[in-house]
Amino acid sequence: MENREVIQLHPEQWKAYNFTKPYGFAICGTKGGKTFIGAVWAQKKINEYPLGTGLICAPTNKILEQSTLDTFFKLFPEYRKYYKKQENVIYLPMGGKVYIRSTDEPLAVEGLNIDWAWPDEVGMMARLVWTILKGKVAISRGQIFGTTNAYYLNWLYKEVYLPWVEKTDDQIEIFNWKSTDNPYFPKEFAEREKARMTPAEYARRYEGRFVRMEGLVWDVDESHTLKKEDFEGYLKYPERSIGGVDWGYTEPAAILIIKIKDGKYYVADEWKEKKRSTSEIVQKCTEFNKEHFVQTWYPDPAEPDRLEEMRRSSLIVGEVNKDIPLGISKVVQLLREHKLFILDNCTELLDEISQYRYEIPKENRSGKEVPLKVNDHLCDCLRYAIIGNELGQSYTYQEEKAERQRIMENRQARKDFELL
Repeated sequence: MENREVIQLHPEQWKAYNFTKPYGFAICGTKGGKTFIGAVWAQKKINEYPLGTGLICAPTNKILEQSTLDTFFKLFPEYRKYYKKQENVIYLPMGGKVYIRSTDEPLAVEGLNIDWAWPDEVGMMARLVWTILKGKVAISRGQIFGTTNAYYLNWLYKEVYLPWVEKTDDQIEIFNWKSTDNPYFPKEFAEREKARMTPAEYARRYEGRFVRMEGLVWDVDESHTLKKEDFEGYLKYPERSIGGVDWGYTEPAAILIIKIKDGKYYVADEWKEKKRSTSEIVQKCTEFNKEHFVQTWYPDPAEPDRLEEMRRSSLIVGEVNKDIPLGISKVVQLLREHKLFILDNCTELLDEISQYRYEIPKENRSGKEVPLKVNDHLCDCLRYAIIGNELGQSYTYQEEKAERQRIMENRQARKDFELL
């Protein structure tokens, strides 16, 4: 190895570096040294597994290249010559290897066999990445060290931070520190930021604390979230089932299933995936149709050819009003009246809602009336289905039966025409 300066850790970093449980997390303020300690820990694991396999990953290629890998190679420049960028692998001189991955496509880490993993900015990653990584290191009895800023009340807060606080998961260790715990972070800058920012934003950004996002569109709390196992029997025979669909390809496509019983809406199932064709999305709707007996689908009406493909697959398509403020208002009303609930298996929707917000208006400017268009696909599904059912066409059992008969007759007529 090449000569280099001695690496110095501040006390909080040192504690995190020496964690012993399967899952360790450094959750701290910006520039608190989380990526630095992640890189040092990765080197520690390389020494422990010279013939083994590790993973260094980040939520996007930009973060991976400009922050995560940049920090790692600055600290350990000797590995740069072993990095095969086209393969996204560091081939270690001892015989092992380290995979390098962006997790913007969570399944990019699915096929890897690893002894350890360092997911940097893990709080920005999809829950599925965390699920996959746990399964991978379980086989080798290895460790995961997640480094991140505190974001909002997403899966990291609910499934990692709270179980640690409440001492319900003895597999997790969390190390939490402020930006100013890093001796190189300028305290005068922190004071200026504290005076400029709202207390919540400062707490999240510079103190590494989880906070509720400002400007949230929907106020969903624990009273709106139900355990699936407690309501499966009750919802087995709903009065009505509806579905919302948001088309996508580069951006994820999304489907939401809602069951209605006793005048209340229960979000019962979800699906969200990238790079799916129209036929694949419609096929998933058909599968949900069989599983949940969906009476009416409420898809984004912007693309009529896709709606027609749904109809050709014998799916009943209702009308959707795309007035965003109107749809949001109706969901707000149902939440306030405690007539809308979300089953806890719909984790992607709950994550979206925790970040579904309006732009915070700048001084002397009014904010926009519609939410920011960021990770809102299932939220759109919720609006489409709720407002569609409330204001649009609603089928009785007999009307639904007649509509299905009409669809089948149209399909047969098309077949007969094609044979002519």
